Amino acid sequence: MRSKRPYQSNQATVRRKQPKFAYLRLGFSFLIAALFAIYITQNPVERAIQNIRDSINSRPASGTIHVVEIDAKSLQKLQRWPWPRRYHAQLIDQLNAAGVDQITFDVDFSSHSGPREDTVFAAAIARAGGKVVLPTFRQAESSQGSTVEVESLPIEILRKNSFLGSVNVHPDGDGQVNSYPYGTITGATPRPSIAALLADSNGPLDVEFKIDQSVSLASIPKHSFADIISGKFDKNALKGKKVIVGATAIEIGDRYATSRYGVIPGVLIQTMAAETLLAKMDLPNFGGWPMLFIIVAALIFWIHNGTSRGIAGSTMIAMTALTLLMVPLLAERLKLAHFDLFPALLMLIIFLSAQYVASILQKLAVERRVDRDTGLANFASWQIQNRADQYGTVIVAGIANFQAIISTLDETDAGNFMRAIASRLEIATGGTQLFRIGREQFCWKIESNVTDDINHQVEAVSSLFNAPLLINGRPIRATICFGAASGNMAEPATLSSKAGLAAKKASETGTRIAWHDDGLAENTDISLSIVSQFEEALENGEISVVYQPKYSTHANRVVGAEALIRWSHPVRGAISPAVFVPILEQENLMEALTVFVLQQSLEELPKWNAFGEKMSCAINVSASLLTNSTFVNRASDMINDSGIDPALITIELTETAALSSLDQAERSLKQLKNLGAQLSIDDYGTGQSTLSYLRKFDVDEVKIDQSFIRSLTADTASRIMVQSTIELAKALQISVVAEGVEDAETLELLAMLGCDKIQGWHIGKPGPSDHFIENWCQSDGSKAILGDRVKTRRRAG
Repeated sequence: MRSKRPYQSNQATVRRKQPKFAYLRLGFSFLIAALFAIYITQNPVERAIQNIRDSINSRPASGTIHVVEIDAKSLQKLQRWPWPRRYHAQLIDQLNAAGVDQITFDVDFSSHSGPREDTVFAAAIARAGGKVVLPTFRQAESSQGSTVEVESLPIEILRKNSFLGSVNVHPDGDGQVNSYPYGTITGATPRPSIAALLADSNGPLDVEFKIDQSVSLASIPKHSFADIISGKFDKNALKGKKVIVGATAIEIGDRYATSRYGVIPGVLIQTMAAETLLAKMDLPNFGGWPMLFIIVAALIFWIHNGTSRGIAGSTMIAMTALTLLMVPLLAERLKLAHFDLFPALLMLIIFLSAQYVASILQKLAVERRVDRDTGLANFASWQIQNRADQYGTVIVAGIANFQAIISTLDETDAGNFMRAIASRLEIATGGTQLFRIGREQFCWKIESNVTDDINHQVEAVSSLFNAPLLINGRPIRATICFGAASGNMAEPATLSSKAGLAAKKASETGTRIAWHDDGLAENTDISLSIVSQFEEALENGEISVVYQPKYSTHANRVVGAEALIRWSHPVRGAISPAVFVPILEQENLMEALTVFVLQQSLEELPKWNAFGEKMSCAINVSASLLTNSTFVNRASDMINDSGIDPALITIELTETAALSSLDQAERSLKQLKNLGAQLSIDDYGTGQSTLSYLRKFDVDEVKIDQSFIRSLTADTASRIMVQSTIELAKALQISVVAEGVEDAETLELLAMLGCDKIQGWHIGKPGPSDHFIENWCQSDGSKAILGDRVKTRRRAG
């Protein structure tokens, strides 16, 4: 074994310098953590730590505030939303009769209903005798080219006998609501928040406090709106209590993300904020500085007393970490203050990491030129010892099956394996110094530049590995591949890299040795960007449109297709739309692509409809184009000029795409709808839309995303999602398309559930227009292809 004395001697020298460098690392760690505390006040780690503290400090709600839920049960019983305001009047009368102290609404009353409905509601508010609180909302409004803040108030007739409270909440940078204002000031008008009114509390307006999410949501008393107005509730349970009325039904969409509880109804956020004030948990937030100074003091003590190693060091780390965790927890439990833990935790992690890295670097400084597994000179030694301005040849031996072998060995056997490899290579190289330059690579330099001589030596080396290596009594056969590169040894690292690349090529091609050449060094990745080739690809026909049939379960035939895009590259072959479409989207090139698809489809539609049956075509339109009036006008002109019935054109809007301007999108879609075109929401169920989203855009069709369809027959949750979507669409008189149908069982189940149209490989794969005409536009061909697939559906009918 190699002597450890030189290593230990160098370590002792380095250890004497540790305190000085440790203080430098401490200063660096503090600087990073301080910058974090100053500039990054919100981060997921801090929230996760806060969630743990809230779970430990979890407590029930006070029971003072009850929630009246506008829930799914109430929506079903009272039918359409928004409700006639007489229902809210009935609610007030019932609650007033039960003796509640306060009735607070988290429902928008800023617009008029019918005159009679408003009058009935206003009368009920008056009968309540000042118990009713109605919501206001501060929002931005454009006026004469500038943005001003205005307050959205309940209509005047409702304000006369009610108090007003702000319902504004402000999501943080990650879209979560974890803090809440005492109130708002709009213009010169101060307005307390609903939570402050519920808790009879006050604080500086437009200042926020952290919502206490240790309150158990399950413990908040809740009542259904429908039960209250029908009198089916315990009046004694509500006597002397305060009530907040708000939506919890998913369909209404008033929901926000929170740190601990995920996405919850807005009314529960208002309630948690009120519970925070009731419990006096609106504590001062001192941020991360107190904990940061505590950790600085602990680490200074740690360095000064030399307790950074061994048991003493581990104990100190444990005590420091325990202090960091306990101080904020106890401060909140005792209702003293909020402390952010992450800056201090970050400093501790950075400092300990720096200490660890420093210790590793110290060891590397001592043994930086030796491979510890084999005892061979390493890559650093290779660079230093072989730098010379002369011509030479480098041979790299690589273990082709290295990963497979190492994965089956423990650490000790892996070391023995590498030493056995090195031993055989040293024998074969005939006294030439061998270097280990990588995990599975060894190299040496030879004097000869004659290819035959080098190949002969490689054959000799390779023959030594015909017999397996014996590792811990187990025979292991190593596959060795060789790479060779000749050149100036002034840059030995470059030459060995070239030889290593050649060895990799030998491994991939199954040859014993490969020589490096210029072609091997070329980058095999895509050299030309998608953007630079896109316009040329459109012009020369590399990009084409294919059509996937859509089958109607009612007509028992194909009734149209979706236009899809394909790119056949002359060098790289087929490029997936999943690769190039996002790039075009990012580079604002989707207009040219969409116009191309629309033009192609408009040219093909008359051919499809020449056979007597009506055939439609769906065109995918990026959400970004809906704010592009030039595109919308151009698309409208193209449809008008084509002479085709616009009802045969369906605009598919991808639901997962965020709309930057709902108002502009609504105007664009209305323009296309006014032409007679149909509107479809693609990938429904994966992201953006709610019921109000569907109603706002006057949708004709929704396409259920294939992620739900492919698991429909095996996954109960997917089936419930699909079934509920179909039922909802039927209620809204919206057609439903299922995409991604790949088998008869799924087709049959969708037909039974009432799905209107089916799309997927079970109906037909995407193909050119001629193929679509041949198989689907000719009635005989359509029936022949679809016969077996829909026979179950026809029997059910």
